[in-house]
Parts: sequence; structure tokens; C-alpha cells
Amino acid sequence: MATVKDVAREAGVSLGTVSNVLNGKGSVKSQNREKVYEAMKKLGFHYNMTASALRTKTTKNIGLIIPSIANPFYPELARGVEDEARKEGFTVFLCNSDREEEKERKYIDALLSKGVDGLILLKPKSSHEELRKLNESRPLVVEDWDYREDQELLTVSTDGYMAVIQGMNLLAGYGHRRIAFISGLMESPSGHGKMKAYMNSLEARNIRFRPEYLVYGDYTWNSGYSVTKELLRLETLPTAILAANDMMAMGAMKAIQAKGYRIPEEISVMGIDDIEMGKLCTPALTTILQPKYEVGVSAFCLLKQALDGENIPADKRHITLNTRTVERESVTYAQV
Repeated sequence: MATVKDVAREAGVSLGTVSNVLNGKGSVKSQNREKVYEAMKKLGFHYNMTASALRTKTTKNIGLIIPSIANPFYPELARGVEDEARKEGFTVFLCNSDREEEKERKYIDALLSKGVDGLILLKPKSSHEELRKLNESRPLVVEDWDYREDQELLTVSTDGYMAVIQGMNLLAGYGHRRIAFISGLMESPSGHGKMKAYMNSLEARNIRFRPEYLVYGDYTWNSGYSVTKELLRLETLPTAILAANDMMAMGAMKAIQAKGYRIPEEISVMGIDDIEMGKLCTPALTTILQPKYEVGVSAFCLLKQALDGENIPADKRHITLNTRTVERESVTYAQV
């Protein structure tokens, strides 16, 4: 059976370096860390994490709960968490809540029973009080949460409000005034923020709000398809549709093309997220990039600071990452 000494000899590094890698110390150079991992793999070396946990009172495991594995936004975010966690010697337990409060609660209990060192929750369904209690028992980072209501929670978000403003600015720049908005679920700060941004943008441009142009989906392509079919039955069609995420935007494109309308010549379509699938649409989807991978990286780094017992300054406890416009082929000038 291979030993730590064997791993050090095979990797060509010191015993201290191997120990630091096994215990997740961040001081190891990336090339040396990879050498250690390769040596462990080659020698079939398995570190006794249980024994280590008894000595250090930590497991080097964290839990990550996402709302939907089917939405490509979240796997990319999860990859950011995983990549950064691996650098520090952590293992990530990934759970999918399907946006169900009870399922989320059961996963939290299961992860706590496994002794995870900390948790990252994306779009949590748990109540404020439940999250406060959880935060008291384990370091916790929450994504898409209104930190103004829970200053003690560590949060990471993208600027959903600004994403819609950027989308509306682009569409207005192409002369669109009949702009429909496919909103997502009103279950999170970003959902409310996007809705508010749409309304504020119309008001700022003196564009009359048409209630029939505001429809609701659940972030799936099928919901985007269904509500767009309703929009296409209106007497006065919108010249552009902005969806709260790319999946609903792609559903909208499918509905528009099924009715024989041309995109973008007759109806422009725009999404938010910039998932890879958007590049494969015909035409390719114009969108607002949300830095998904970077959100994951930031979430783990914030959690690691908490795990290390760092005193995180107030202005560093709540991270908001910027969005930007990605123009492709699905938006053009309004035909009025």
C-alpha cells in the first residue's frame, strides 16, 4: 500500500508539500498540487479523510444545493465552485432541489449529517429564520439573496436589475417600443429586480405599459414557448421579446418560428444568461452575459474565508458581479 512518502517521491516534492495538498492548504503552487494528484492516482493512494477529520475537526467537504440541474446556468456555476474547491483540497457534494422547499430542507439535513464544513445555497427556498439558524451552525454562502434583509449572511449575486436595463437599452437602441417581457418566477430578489427594471425602463422612455406584454414563465424553454404563443395571438404584436433567461428566450424563438414569423426581421428576441446553447440557435441568440462560473468561484472563496475564521469586512460580505451585453443575430431594427 502506497504511503505519503511514496507519493512525495513519485511527485518529486517534499513531504510537507504532500501534507499541505492533502489538508487543503492554499500555499501550494498549482503545478506541485497537480504533481501530487497525478502521483496519488498513479500509485492508487487514498487519503484517510475520516482519520484526518477526527484530528482536525473538519471533513474538507462542502455542500452545494442548486435549484435545477436542467438549466445550463447552474452546472456552469457549480463548476466554478468545484474547480476552486478542488484547489483547496475540498470535495463538493452537489444536490438538486428542483425549487422545492421540502426537498431543499431534506438535503440540508442530509449534508449536515455528513458533517460538511459549510454550505452554498443557490436561490434558497428556506425562510429567513431557517437560513439564520443554519448560518449559526455552519458557515453559509447564499446566492441571489437580498442581503439588506439579512446582513449577517454572506451573499453572491449577479446584477439582475442591470441585466434587464442593458437588454432594454439595446432593444430601444434598435428602435423597439413594443417590447414584451417574459418574467421568471417571483421567488428571488433577481426575479423581482428584473421585473422592476422592465417597468422602470418603459417609464424612463415614456413607453406605455401594456399589461398583455408582461407574461410569466418558470425559466424552462417550454414555458417560454407557451407564453409566446399567447403573445402571438395579440392583435398588436410586440416587435421584440426580452426573456428573463436564455432558456425561455429559446422557447420563444421556437414558438415564433413555428408560426412562420422571421427572427429578427419581424420579431427580435433577446435572453439573459449567455448559456452555450444560445450560440447554437438559428439565429444565434443575443443575450446578457451573467458571469456564472465567476459566481461559483466567488461563492467558494467567500465560504473559505468564513471557514478559516477570517473577519470579513462589511463591504466584502456581499458580492455583486456585473453583467454585459453579447450581441449575436436575433435582434435587429424594429419594422414599424
